[in-house]
Amino acid sequence: MTRRRSEDLVATRVATRSEHPESVKGSGGIPCLVVIGGDKIGQQVPLTAAHTNIGRDPGCEFPLDGDMISRRHARIEAFNGNYVVVDLQSTNGTYLNDVRTTRGQLADGDRITIGKALLKFLDSGNVEAQYHREIYHLMTYDGLTGIANKRHFEETLRAQVGRATAGAVPVSMLLFDIDHFKSVNDTYGHAAGDAVLRQVAETAKAVVPDSLLLARVGGEEFAVLANGYAMPQLLPVAEAIRAAVQGHTFRFEDQTIPVTTSVGVAERPAGVPESGTDLYKRADEQLYRAKQGGRNRVCS
Repeated sequence: MTRRRSEDLVATRVATRSEHPESVKGSGGIPCLVVIGGDKIGQQVPLTAAHTNIGRDPGCEFPLDGDMISRRHARIEAFNGNYVVVDLQSTNGTYLNDVRTTRGQLADGDRITIGKALLKFLDSGNVEAQYHREIYHLMTYDGLTGIANKRHFEETLRAQVGRATAGAVPVSMLLFDIDHFKSVNDTYGHAAGDAVLRQVAETAKAVVPDSLLLARVGGEEFAVLANGYAMPQLLPVAEAIRAAVQGHTFRFEDQTIPVTTSVGVAERPAGVPESGTDLYKRADEQLYRAKQGGRNRVCS
């Protein structure tokens, strides 16, 4: 597959280089990068120098390991109070908010993807407070998709199953994953796969009621936990997810990627003493049935 490497892939905000990079410190703190996905998750990298090189080379100010990361992959440059990410002709490219770029100015909250590492740029202001908020968020939410992570899902499942036993209300769960996701990565590349995961999460979030917990619980596997929902109440949500994913146009760079999902649903009826682990296992069995039955369907 041919990938475009031109600067017009991202709308860059051009900055003028300063001869005094130490002046880029913002009021209340120094801008930094926080690792929100991949190895070294949670690591903070203050951007105190004129240049911060990123790559596998141990001499880089921010060394990152990984098969998809070049020895000198990218650089953060300080420009007159602004920060710019520059790709150093890396093999697999540098992505700014999912768009491959050779050079792009950074704004607070921007995501930078380098290989399998996902970084978040925090601008000046109270960076220390931002950093701690980001760490708390990382403990609860998946850095790639922005929805709840597996840890938060499992903790909530244990708590809700316990409360449901006492309150004699049902608990239902659906699991869904992306059909033939490996072929997406193999055909379009890892960065495209990550973009698809984010878009699937956004598509599902748009149709899942706010009262339910939507989480990423595996590589391409997602779950919805519905405390107080019986099976007939959750099945329409499952079908809404399946239909929304099928009807959504998934795009990465200049390519359209066909995506469908399979869904399995299970219910722990009111008053039944079943663990969250067993409920999850039954939902997973239904997901397997959906896969075996031809994919792009709901089984319960």
